[in-house]
Amino acid sequence: MSSNYDQQIDLQNVVPGATAVLKLSYFATFDKIHLNLSGGLTKAHIGRIEGKANGVTFFVDDGSLIGVRDAYHGLFVDDSVLTIDFTEPNTRGGAAAQYLSAVPRNLLASLVFEIEIKAAAPGGSVMKAEAEYREPTPNPFILRRKDFNVPLPNVGENDIMLPVAINGGLIKRIWLHAPNVTAVELRTNATPRIRAKKASIEFAQKRNRLVPQAGIVVLDFIMDGNMMNMLNTAGVNECLLRLTTSAADTLKCYIDYVDDMKRLA
Repeated sequence: MSSNYDQQIDLQNVVPGATAVLKLSYFATFDKIHLNLSGGLTKAHIGRIEGKANGVTFFVDDGSLIGVRDAYHGLFVDDSVLTIDFTEPNTRGGAAAQYLSAVPRNLLASLVFEIEIKAAAPGGSVMKAEAEYREPTPNPFILRRKDFNVPLPNVGENDIMLPVAINGGLIKRIWLHAPNVTAVELRTNATPRIRAKKASIEFAQKRNRLVPQAGIVVLDFIMDGNMMNMLNTAGVNECLLRLTTSAADTLKCYIDYVDDMKRLA
């Protein structure tokens, strides 16, 4: 646990069919945010979550998927608690690596999370926010999670070009939500980085005590805890992701970057 654990009271508009707004005002370094759900409210009722630093979106996810990510990491999952975790607890190199992408609120003018509550949520829905945080830090890096959707129309190979150069960055992992993917190839500047079947990727993850989840392929560049293995797409001109599928599919992709806050503009 972090050195401080406290309720965050500025949480407004917890209403079915609305967007709840959580404002974090403590000048601290936020490691984890816990959203406690009750009154019939469940993770299935939580849709898109957006974190905004100085008004700029830096983090996106979905309430139904955050628990899946925790399960992949082998972390305890509670059906009534939705945790947004910015740390990397299994990394090597001590605190500097472990907390590399925690959010330094002290360096921001504002830090807000917008949480979609679906209209199907019950009228008595309750959400309370708590946070684990530490003293202010000069560390300017944060976890930046981006998402995109793309069709995979071909039975067989489907090619996707990932952002590079000024639009690229240091990638910890890529979450590929597409149940029909059977193999993955990743090339940077035409050089193969990954060429493996889904089963081989999952075998390597299990060897590192990770828990592959149904319907997702994770390209985890730091699965052994070594932050030096992050994929740097800022330093290449081309990054090709080739997905082999057993049937036509639609990809929902999330990319986790470690990014400098100066790029939030």
